Amino acid sequence: MRYTRPSDVDGVTAALADGDAVVVGGGTMVVPDMTHGKVRPAAVVDLAKAGLAGITRGDGGWVIGAMTTYTELERSDVPLLATVARGITGGPQIRNRGTVGGSASYANPSSDVPAALVALGARLRLAKAGGVREVAAADFFLGAFRTVREPDEVLTAIAVPDPAGALGYLKFKLVEGSWPIVTAATVVGPTIRVVLGGAAAKPVTVEVARESWREQLRPAVDRVLTEPWDDVLAPGHYRTRIAPVIAARSVASALEEAA
Repeated sequence: MRYTRPSDVDGVTAALADGDAVVVGGGTMVVPDMTHGKVRPAAVVDLAKAGLAGITRGDGGWVIGAMTTYTELERSDVPLLATVARGITGGPQIRNRGTVGGSASYANPSSDVPAALVALGARLRLAKAGGVREVAAADFFLGAFRTVREPDEVLTAIAVPDPAGALGYLKFKLVEGSWPIVTAATVVGPTIRVVLGGAAAKPVTVEVARESWREQLRPAVDRVLTEPWDDVLAPGHYRTRIAPVIAARSVASALEEAA
């Protein structure tokens, strides 16, 4: 296979123009997949030198480079994502190598990142040889390990606006070293919005009234979890059972912050 390490985004998009390459960020998921023969690319494009790391604060939010590591995130003041980064499974080895853009692009249903980005109303910037487009996080994830990113595109940055209210985040996993079974990211504004990760093949959102959230939350979660995610970690019916509980605890955390 061909291996390239471009020095800028133009070099990356040129290398991806034929659509027959795998993009490597931190490599925590793609490299093991290649090692085990799950992925057999004709070409590998390494983003290590493309200048896509770092966090900048601007008017109304933050811009996070796709190659920003979890360690950089946890040391930042980016709302919710700093909390998510501190609890990433795998310890310092994964936090030092894994990237927020890689996690978003890989779209593992059990990852912490997708649901958090949807809850924050983030927008993901995709570049290719013909230009750049932005996609709302809610539209970016299509299903398990599937996104709207085309083979000739690369995720360059994630724009995160200032939060629209108090935030809460909670996840449930069976042991410290396993992927989460269910995650719940909550935003408390005029209404309460909860984005569940791990429960389905892509993040799902429920919205309930603040004054009656305890009565509304479980029925709302049941309505959206018509096709729960099922894998070796947990069957779908188990995720359906615990998702309302994790969601309720996340809401309680956000309400405590709001108070």
